[in-house]
Amino acid sequence: MPAFSEHRRSSPSLNEIRPGMGASRSAVRSLEERSEEVGIKMTDLRRILFHGILEAGPRATAVEIWKTLGRIMEQGHVPSQGSIQRNLNLFLERGILRRDVTSDRQWLYSVVPEPRAALAITFVEAGTGRKIACHAPEVATLLRRVAAEHGLAVQGAAITVTSSSG
Repeated sequence: MPAFSEHRRSSPSLNEIRPGMGASRSAVRSLEERSEEVGIKMTDLRRILFHGILEAGPRATAVEIWKTLGRIMEQGHVPSQGSIQRNLNLFLERGILRRDVTSDRQWLYSVVPEPRAALAITFVEAGTGRKIACHAPEVATLLRRVAAEHGLAVQGAAITVTSSSG
């Protein structure tokens, strides 16, 4: 019977990625920002996983991503397949990744393209019906996060407001 350690391994570190390997920092940073917008806390494990996902390329299986991480990690301290799968499922739920299923039941993961259109948010004054455009990125981020928690994506929003002086 195999012996298992009684405690968890420490998380892999970005410093363990072999020099010259891994995805571009700007592509990883873009995925980090998108993840934070939908309420995913960034950890070293998730950052390293983004390197593996981007390096493995579109339509990669979880095992291919794991093998890619094994190739790019200097110390060979690769996240477990269970940790990878849990995080892939989280990225799926929040709209960062897409999963395609082949006829032979293979799950293939790809990064969802970043939305091109800006989110249109409008404040509608209750008494007059007057419309005021809202250009606050933090409001858009909040709406996207709340929608993603329910498996939705916001395309536009109208918020009814009243005068604060009445």
